[in-house]
Amino acid sequence: MKNILLILAITFSSASFAQGNLQFNQVLILDATPAGNAVTVPAGKVWKIESVALSSNNAYFQIKWGGTSYFVLNNSSPYANLPFWLPSNESVSLIGNVNAKVSIIEFNVVP
Repeated sequence: MKNILLILAITFSSASFAQGNLQFNQVLILDATPAGNAVTVPAGKVWKIESVALSSNNAYFQIKWGGTSYFVLNNSSPYANLPFWLPSNESVSLIGNVNAKVSIIEFNVVP
């Protein structure tokens, strides 16, 4: 009986700390434009791009990171590469061939 209680205690304690290092901070809505919107994830934060609203059916959304463009969403494709995580202190450009709204959840990194 003691072994079963010990196993249950370890299971529940490890499950409760599985994501204990991220804390919800705020929701951000950023613009993606054809010219690109350069943004930097603040220190001590991480961003999770949840969704993108495009203003046209023949549109795409990409992230330019480290000089390389990565297509995240294309309306002519049946899938999207979302969610997309961005780490602390990263500078990226949010680009769309039309105007777009990017929905981001910002988390605090808790030590």
